[in-house]
Amino acid sequence: MIQKKVLAGIGALGAASMLLAGCGGKDPVETLHDSMEKAVQAEKPFQKEQKTLEKLEKKEDELYNEVIQLNMNDYAKIVSLSDEALKNTEQRKQHLKTEKDSIDNSEKEFEAVTQTAGSIKDQSIKKKAKAAAAHMEKRYDLYGALYKDYMKAIQYDKELYSIIKKKDLTAEDLDKQISKVNDSYKKVLKQAGAFNKQTKEYNQAREELYKEAGFHVNEN
Repeated sequence: MIQKKVLAGIGALGAASMLLAGCGGKDPVETLHDSMEKAVQAEKPFQKEQKTLEKLEKKEDELYNEVIQLNMNDYAKIVSLSDEALKNTEQRKQHLKTEKDSIDNSEKEFEAVTQTAGSIKDQSIKKKAKAAAAHMEKRYDLYGALYKDYMKAIQYDKELYSIIKKKDLTAEDLDKQISKVNDSYKKVLKQAGAFNKQTKEYNQAREELYKEAGFHVNEN
């Protein structure tokens, strides 16, 4: 009768992590490098929020598993746990917004990369720079879609815990809402997978660019 709620798994999202240890490049290649690394630094809050969101998701899952084991004889406990879960949804929304701000700041820093790439004279470096920029731009687009889907999933969570508190709740209505929640998180998982894949491809493209330009790259 009661389906198992799906976790978002958003905590598994990756951010760009390779940093330059030292460089001897000249403009506009060095300018390109500086812009790319500023974009990485702008995502530091994003990485922090990922860990926080993962903890909140695990906590919400614990609350869910506890509340669905109860019946109306434990109504006060149902309300208490549901209210705690509702607070959890608001916390996740706030942390997700902070995460998005970090990505938006990264995107602003990265705008200079696309502009600078076109002025590089070395054709091999220019080609690799444009390839890396294309991966990053797609990555930003994917995050935008992920953010919208995750926000919608959180809203469905909020609706779920609101109806769980209803004394006249039917099993059919509960199952219907849980299905909405599960379907929404499946979309989040799909978007997260695409985002992770694009992040990996960008990191690889950036590493190839740095090596071509003569930079020394360390993975951090």
